[in-house]
Parts: sequence; C-alpha cells; structure tokens
Amino acid sequence: MPRPKTEEKRKLILDTAKRLFALEGVGVSMNEMAEAIGIPVGSIYTYFDSKQVLVETIIEEGWNEYRLWLEEGIASIQLGSQNADKRLTALKILSFFVNKALPKLFSDVELIMLLLAEAGTTARLEEKLQYFSSMITKLVSECQVSGTAENDPRQYNTGITVLLLGALETLRLSSKTDLKLSADDIQAFFRLIVENALGQGLPDTD
Repeated sequence: MPRPKTEEKRKLILDTAKRLFALEGVGVSMNEMAEAIGIPVGSIYTYFDSKQVLVETIIEEGWNEYRLWLEEGIASIQLGSQNADKRLTALKILSFFVNKALPKLFSDVELIMLLLAEAGTTARLEEKLQYFSSMITKLVSECQVSGTAENDPRQYNTGITVLLLGALETLRLSSKTDLKLSADDIQAFFRLIVENALGQGLPDTD
C-alpha cells in the first residue's frame, strides 16, 4: 500500500531538485535526487510522473508565487491611491516594481537558471518576459508628462525585453563565474534606464 503524500515531502523534493538543477544542470537523474534527499527513487515518482514534470512544476510554481506577490503589491498601491492622480499612482507602481519586485526576482538565481535552461522548451520564457515588458511599457507611458516626446511603445517593449533577458543571463553567469556584476548593480542600471525614459527620478518605496 503506497504511503500517503505529504506537503512536507513534496516541498523537500522540489527544493532539493531546484538546488541540484541549478548546481549541476537538468541532466541530474531522479536517482541522484533521491540519494541527495535520502528517500527511495519511487517516492519521487509518487509525486511527479517524470523529471520533466518535476522541472515544469518548479518553474511554474515559482513563477506563479512571484507573480501573485507582485500583483498583490500592485493592487495594494492602487487601493491606497484611489483618489490620487493616475500619473502619480503609475509612478508609485513603477517604483515598487523597480525597487522591490526586480530585486525579489533577481534573488532567486536558482529559478532564473532553470528558466534559462528550459527557455526553448517548457519554461515559456518569452511569455514571462512579455508579461514584464508590457507592464513596464504601459506604466512608463502613464507616467510621462503631457506634452513631452513619448517613447515608441513597440520599440520600448522590445528594449525592456532585451534588458530583462540580459539581466537574467548576467545573473546566471555571475553565479557560475567570477563576473563582478551583482543583482544590485543590475537593478540600479534598470532604474537609471527607466528614470531616463521618464525624465525624472522614481519616488522612494516604503
């Protein structure tokens, strides 16, 4: 009779697999994972039908958890700014994204490494980058002062996508080499790009 599934064991499998995939690549076998955890390999298959399912679960659950946190943060700003000027609200949201949400994303290097490793297959990386670039492009457009030259939304969207992809790849390389670029460096550069596009600084976040 199979043992009942538990959330604790499921989380242990996910956390261990995520760490091993980041360290050694997705070529790590299920047997190696089971040995690292200290359980029979069959126990992993009780929770995940295949290694590919395990990889996809790590990526999508990590992404969805982050996206939910981000959208809850944005909703909180919108709720607290119901009577505020639309442009000021957009500035606050953009500042939250650049100063809080990007560092949170950049801190999960293991997830980033999996996203890039699976970019051509199951990670749906383009969809995730488009989610960010569309949001930023829209916010920048809402933040711009009336009468100033506006950015071409299509070009700006492309630029943000390239910038984000480059940031993720830089973080991946920094974790594997002696490249002297940190998440803080990348976030500061991203903020500079956004502020230059706006022609003004972003407000500080609480």
